[in-house]
Amino acid sequence: MQTAHRGRTITITAPTTTPDGCCTFTIGDSGPQSAACLVVSNVDPANPRAVLAWLTARIDDYDSKPVQPRIYPWWYAPGTVTRCPHGHTKALDADCTDPFCAREAAIAARRAALRTGITGASLAAVLTRAGHPRAALRHDGTAKSIGFSCGGETVDGRRNARVCVLWHDSTHRFPGDDLPDELHAIARTLTGKGYRVEVHPNSVALRVYPKGSQGSGQHAYTPPTA
Repeated sequence: MQTAHRGRTITITAPTTTPDGCCTFTIGDSGPQSAACLVVSNVDPANPRAVLAWLTARIDDYDSKPVQPRIYPWWYAPGTVTRCPHGHTKALDADCTDPFCAREAAIAARRAALRTGITGASLAAVLTRAGHPRAALRHDGTAKSIGFSCGGETVDGRRNARVCVLWHDSTHRFPGDDLPDELHAIARTLTGKGYRVEVHPNSVALRVYPKGSQGSGQHAYTPPTA
């Protein structure tokens, strides 16, 4: 018996040709599969029509759900699935959903975020090498000397997303005040090196994003006009 169902070609061989008296079947390019195990599903493995009804029901069930990584690829329509590097079944152009692969992908994403992120320490080193003075800070965050300070910020749960750069001197600044000249100089240094620099509304600080980042997509630093 041969038929097609939802894009799969199903072939069932009568039990008269098998030593155990059970049908065998193939779906697509699968090898011959014995129907003997269908007994546990209350299916007569010697009845080709009963076997076919079970197979088509299973295909309908698999097609109604996301691709299952531990199901053989031949259960799915040709050209819709492939195997991941660890041998799990996955949809084309999609990540493997097996827990092992999902954990590996999450670890790789965290490592990539660290590689492409930005920290206060790394940015401070860049500015120091460029000749900008760094303020010495007390435990309460107040400055003991004139200079800049850098602090990492978390954005939407992402660590190392951006750095806040402040300038410390004897002037008390309030939201809406102009940026000090020293922060303009720092902004020029950083934009010249490819960093994304933003000045958010009513802020007297720079928000610096990694090189190549689009940042928040707004509030880009603009040098003052002469």
